[in-house]
Amino acid sequence: MKNNTLKVLSWAVLACAAPYSVPLFAAGNPAMAGTGDTTITEEQFLKAAKESFPWATPAEFDERVKNDVTLAICNKTNGQPNAAETDVILKFEQSRMEYPKDGKRYGDWKKGQEWAEGAHGGRIGFADADDPAHPNGANCYACHAIDLNFPAAGNMGPSLTNYGKLRGQSEPMIKYTYEKVFNAKALVPCSLMPRYGGKGHLLTAEQVADITAFLLDPASPVNLPPKAAAQ
Repeated sequence: MKNNTLKVLSWAVLACAAPYSVPLFAAGNPAMAGTGDTTITEEQFLKAAKESFPWATPAEFDERVKNDVTLAICNKTNGQPNAAETDVILKFEQSRMEYPKDGKRYGDWKKGQEWAEGAHGGRIGFADADDPAHPNGANCYACHAIDLNFPAAGNMGPSLTNYGKLRGQSEPMIKYTYEKVFNAKALVPCSLMPRYGGKGHLLTAEQVADITAFLLDPASPVNLPPKAAAQ
């Protein structure tokens, strides 16, 4: 059930939150319980998603789940789209890529550090939805190790420690990093990494540029030894 559980997480902008529990689907489909079968229908997925976010308005649900081309394909193929389906996803997601108004994809790494550590935002499906006036965070440490001085690190995603030190700060690398953070599915169809940027998602283009700088800048604690970064 792990793969399908994580797919529900992909539509929610809850950045790298813990995946939903297996009983979510088993309860809706008793025949699956104990069989090891991880296949679910689109109807089962929509039913489980709707039950998990009972306070989302119909418009929010339709925009974020029901009308999501990428989710529909990734659910149907268990995260393994064929060449034609991959092309559909990439065209759909790349058409939604946005950049900062000033055209700069490399922002302020200190602000990026704040956004990476922040966990505010994304709770549309709850009675106590987050304050929309408060800047959202990306909660990056829920899935990644980044700054070794930070007291927490996740292991769902790859370690990003020394990200810029290992890769440099070339324009192609800045572009790749920005686009990966803004919308990972525009580069890797069915990626488990949430889509962070754009309408209906957690971060603004400017915040993504700041996180890009946080990952790449030589002065960022991401790219310094722990003791030096802590000083």
